[in-house]
Amino acid sequence: MGTRITNWFSRYWKRKTNRPDYRQAYVKLPLDTELPSLAVEFERVCEGRLDRVPRRDSLVVDTDFVPEERFDAERFDELVAELKARAPRRYILHDSIKWRRHDGGVAKMHTVVPVKRLYSVEEGDETAAHESVRKRPR
Repeated sequence: MGTRITNWFSRYWKRKTNRPDYRQAYVKLPLDTELPSLAVEFERVCEGRLDRVPRRDSLVVDTDFVPEERFDAERFDELVAELKARAPRRYILHDSIKWRRHDGGVAKMHTVVPVKRLYSVEEGDETAAHESVRKRPR
């Protein structure tokens, strides 16, 4: 019973202090953009421990569980910011972070997926995208 509580507290502390043992990333890059060229940069971040999976409409970069000391977290954050800057306006970039158990430690898992907008946004129609729903006619 005591080791279970100790292990739980250790995992909890690592999450709260942002000190994972491992990192993993899942990044989807649509083929109809210039974003798939960034797949090489993700390979450098993870020191080559990733799989590139071509899909019909995208290129998926899925990394293995990489030890924290081998994962370049600063460069990964820069790449996500670059993805946000270079993504066409027809996409919204969704990124999420989950914490999971892995090999007796804690893994921080990053998911970055560009999602197509439901409605197209024109250059002059920026206010319609941020307008309150209550103000719209029914």
